[in-house]
Amino acid sequence: MEEHEYTWVRTAVELRELAAVLDGHPVHVFDTESNSGFVYDERLCLLQFEVAGGFWLVDLLALPEGRQGLDPLRAALEGAGTVTRLHGGEFDVGCLKRDFDLALGGVWDSQQAARSLGWEKTGYGSLVERVCGIALDKAFSHYDWGHRPIAPEPLRYAVQDVVYLSAVCEHLERLIREADIEEELEIANQAVMDSTWGGGYQADGFWRIKGVWGLPSQQMPVVVALYRWREEMARDLDRPPGRVLNNRLLLALSRNPPSAPGHLRRLGIHGRLVRERGRELLDVIAAARRDPPAVPPRPQRAREDPQAAKRADRLRKWRRGEGERRGVPEQVVLPSAALRHLAMLPEEDLTRVPQLGAKRVRLYGPTLEALCRN
Repeated sequence: MEEHEYTWVRTAVELRELAAVLDGHPVHVFDTESNSGFVYDERLCLLQFEVAGGFWLVDLLALPEGRQGLDPLRAALEGAGTVTRLHGGEFDVGCLKRDFDLALGGVWDSQQAARSLGWEKTGYGSLVERVCGIALDKAFSHYDWGHRPIAPEPLRYAVQDVVYLSAVCEHLERLIREADIEEELEIANQAVMDSTWGGGYQADGFWRIKGVWGLPSQQMPVVVALYRWREEMARDLDRPPGRVLNNRLLLALSRNPPSAPGHLRRLGIHGRLVRERGRELLDVIAAARRDPPAVPPRPQRAREDPQAAKRADRLRKWRRGEGERRGVPEQVVLPSAALRHLAMLPEEDLTRVPQLGAKRVRLYGPTLEALCRN
């Protein structure tokens, strides 16, 4: 893995020095690393910047705690004249809002650009290999960035994430201009900037587990009890809930409630969990069967409007044909958010349709109005 020099940012003074660098260079490359998948309350742990050929690593675990921890960078990152180049930025944007109440401005997302051009492989490694001819090491794509000190190899991996992105973005920018889809990409980038973090415990979140809707009603109290117990254990053990008890095992325990530790092992429950929490787990299941907890109501699926379904079908068929005619991806013709809106709520004023934009109104206004008529 290629070596690149970088500057650590671990103190308030160093953070202000980085802010001055960013203020003097409104175009920068940005990435984040978190401890997602390793702890209960995940958080951002590391920020990587490339500014005018220099690299900075911000150690968020060394900086002051709290949502004001990145305030020295706020003006530079949120400013209207800022261009923040990143890749697949929905997670980064959402986590910055969650952890620091900070909203990136001027996002230019290389993944959105590649998708707008119809590229099949849009991962960062694939773009770097296609544009720069360099194959990146993926060994630390699932690393615990909350661990300190960070070893040299994962640090080199973190820096690699911002080393080549400027070259990739400049190449994609040229292709976007040649394809005359700059406004379409701007709208897609705005959607990335609007991203929020959608995680956290929700009492009725078990309804999103694959396969739970097919369980008999008498098994649902056990699902509810196990879902709550898993969350409590995850919080106590500081682990992600799925690493305490994954969804497959949660449903298996609900379908075939065990009564002895040996049954837990046969279902595939981890030996350590059986030894340390097995009796507690069995008691939770027994209590749920003996005195069933209330089951939060099943989320109501929107009743499909036959006219809306017909409009959506017409819009999809037209979008597919127009994309083939122009030689562009369907999302460039009509983003899914705009299609859903037009299908459900045909707008007389197309300028109010989410993610449509002035150019599409100009190109397709009369066609969209006709397609939306019943």
